[in-house]
Amino acid sequence: MSTKKILYKIPAGTFTSFTTEAVFHYPEIRYGYERDGTIYKAGICFHGAAAVRQRAERCCKVWHIEDTYDTLVEVVDSPWVREIRDDTDERWRDHWEMHHYMIYLESCFEIIADSWEVISEEPGIWP
Repeated sequence: MSTKKILYKIPAGTFTSFTTEAVFHYPEIRYGYERDGTIYKAGICFHGAAAVRQRAERCCKVWHIEDTYDTLVEVVDSPWVREIRDDTDERWRDHWEMHHYMIYLESCFEIIADSWEVISEEPGIWP
């Protein structure tokens, strides 16, 4: 059975401070929020992204939200990673590591990628 390893908590605090809906704009999840009267943009960039899926809240089970609310986790021992690796052309199969990342930001985002990094916050909104 898969487990989740917590990697990163979004510093915006509760999701009520978000000013825009989080969106996946390959290879990033972008979001905006307000803090102390200033609107900021920030996000998470995924390197070597191989697969992405998103579930609306109504299609999420407790497992999709538990531990992932405003928090990036890695799904350890993921069947989805095995599926994508098996489907990947043999010459590319071992070119990148494949990690299953998941975060809940008004909907559940799942990304299989080699690695991730935080896009530092800065004042403003995404175009």
